[in-house]
Formats: sequence, structure tokens, C-alpha cells
Amino acid sequence: MTLLAASDPPAFEIVNPDGPADILFVSDHDSNAVPAALDRLGLAPEEIDRHIGYDIGIARIARRLAARFDAPLVASGYSRLVCDVNRVPYAPASIPEVSDGTPVPGNQDLHADQRQARYDALFHPYHGAIADLLDARAAAGRAPLLVALHSFTPTLRSAPADRPWEIGYLWADDARTSAAAMTAFRRLFPDVCVGANQPYSGSTPEGYTVPVHGDRRGLRNLCLEFRQDLIADAEGGDLWADRFGDALAEMLRSGGEG
Repeated sequence: MTLLAASDPPAFEIVNPDGPADILFVSDHDSNAVPAALDRLGLAPEEIDRHIGYDIGIARIARRLAARFDAPLVASGYSRLVCDVNRVPYAPASIPEVSDGTPVPGNQDLHADQRQARYDALFHPYHGAIADLLDARAAAGRAPLLVALHSFTPTLRSAPADRPWEIGYLWADDARTSAAAMTAFRRLFPDVCVGANQPYSGSTPEGYTVPVHGDRRGLRNLCLEFRQDLIADAEGGDLWADRFGDALAEMLRSGGEG
């Protein structure tokens, strides 16, 4: 079963693949595209355009950082509602039937072959691209810093509550790198509300990209969350990309020791 038509966008994009920096940026929820064959998953456009469809604002931040650090970026090409590439395949959140209170008609009662078609077309190519870049660097004796970029909604429909953090650093195994990064950020921007494993923990819910490509390889890694109302327009996105970039540069200059 083939999911993508010739007119559909590719499963992933690699920006600046030959960038020499020892950093790899990844953007798991970069796009809210849906394959034409899935007819928007039966959702109204305004649903796919909100945070359940993708990480609002993160595409601009990711490309600005890749350009600033002259580093490669791998970005997923499709909505997290079609197949969440940051969730373990066949886990309930991998192809969600309900997302933040919104039922997803196109994800109801899927057969195993329909799920597998999404993994084959979207999940495996995206992670294959990340693995290929990291394998090439490993073969050259290089161990890049893996930086996963995300954004979060300031409030959930299904559990309304203020989420005051302006930026969050999430981690599971590599607490040391996140601690160094937060120290650098707070030194530069003491008035910003920084979340330490907020708005949720780096291990709950279980992600896929950082544990598989970062922790299992023994690579230093960071997982970032930017609050969406702060980065939804170009001016805000550039501001927060530059703030994080300044702190990342300082951390790298200090050797990542905080």
C-alpha cells in the first residue's frame, strides 16, 4: 500500500546537510501537511492548523538556528496527526484517535496495513535520514550534539491551565547537558521563565527521537520547547531563536559544563 502520491511533499527535508558544525538539529513536528489520499483526516482546516497538527512556529526557529550554526537540520514533512515520528510505533499516541479533545476521524479503526503504510512512508524515512547523518559523522570520528526542537501550547483544551514557562528544557538520560544549557540561558536571560522538564518531563510521555538517536548512541542531547504564543509570528520566532542560539553558543564555548 503506497501512501504518498507524486504531488505530495516529501517525508522529510534535510537543510544544510553538509554543515560542518558538530550539531544536528531535528524538528519532529515541523509541518501540518496531510497526504492527499487521507483527505485532511476528516478534520476541518482550523483543527489541523492548531497545535495538535504541528509545532506552531518551530519551522522558522529550526531553519534560523541551522543557518546560524552552519549545522544540518532534519525536519519531518507531515502532521503529527498522520504519524507522530516522536512516538514509538504502534503506541496509542503514534497515530492518535483523539488529540487534545478533538476526535480524528481518519485515525479511527485503522487496520494494521494502514498503520504500517504510514510508518513506511513517513516514520522510517525520517529516522533513516537522521541515522544516516549520524552514522556518517560517527565514521569520521565525530559525536555531534543532538538538538530536538519543539513548541508547546500555552493551554490545553482538554486540561485548561496556564503553562507559564516561556522555554522548556526536557531530558531523560542526559540531565547534565540540559543543566549546562539552562545555566547558560538563565545567565543571559534571568527574567525568562525557564521550565526544567516542563511543561512535561522528557521521559513522560516517552519520546522516540532523542532516546533512539541521542541516548542510545551516547550523544549529548537537548530537547527544547518554545511556547507557541511567543513564536507564532516571524518577529517572535526570530527573537526566541536568537535567545536560545546565544545561550547555546555560550554553553558550547564553556565546554558544556555550565
